[in-house]
Amino acid sequence: MTARKSLSFGRLAFLAAMLLIGPLAASPALAFGTAPSSKPEKVSTPASPEDSAAMAAKTRASAEALYKKAWEDSEAGKADLKNNKPKDANKKFAKALKRYDEATKLDPTYFEAWNMVGFCSRKTGDLKRSFAAYDKALQLKPDYDEAHEYLGEAYLMSGDIAKAKEQLAWLKEKQSPEAGELEEAIEAAEKGKTAEHSGW
Repeated sequence: MTARKSLSFGRLAFLAAMLLIGPLAASPALAFGTAPSSKPEKVSTPASPEDSAAMAAKTRASAEALYKKAWEDSEAGKADLKNNKPKDANKKFAKALKRYDEATKLDPTYFEAWNMVGFCSRKTGDLKRSFAAYDKALQLKPDYDEAHEYLGEAYLMSGDIAKAKEQLAWLKEKQSPEAGELEEAIEAAEKGKTAEHSGW
């Protein structure tokens, strides 16, 4: 066999080998004899509007259940205040505050819960947090008269009778039944009595 023929045969053998080995070299999984993964990639699908609404309703129901338990605690705290048991009342308001706070975390739009966070914070002496919670409640529902009344009480507790009177003026303008309680508290404060009366 001449050198030329030998060279052509060598080229043909090389090309044939490349045709056989090429696909194996291109795929490491095939080259080493392992099968490719048959698992499909997980594709996250967005929740449908119905699923989102159901989830929101479930979350709100949980927040309302917490609110109900907290309400019972805060009512018990008010009863303790009326019975001249401030230490017992403070414990109950603190317990209620935790539950109201959890309710607002579950549903940040729950303005009634924000209002009660303000109430319990005020009753436990944390006026800074009380003001912030009333502000949040009123951002969510500006015409929420109970929050205006409680805010007036907080201003009285801080010694700012003028600001409390602003809340009273708003309540009177709206002909709110909450005006009477705040008016009584303001009169008591002006007479030098405690701004915090035994009720709300």
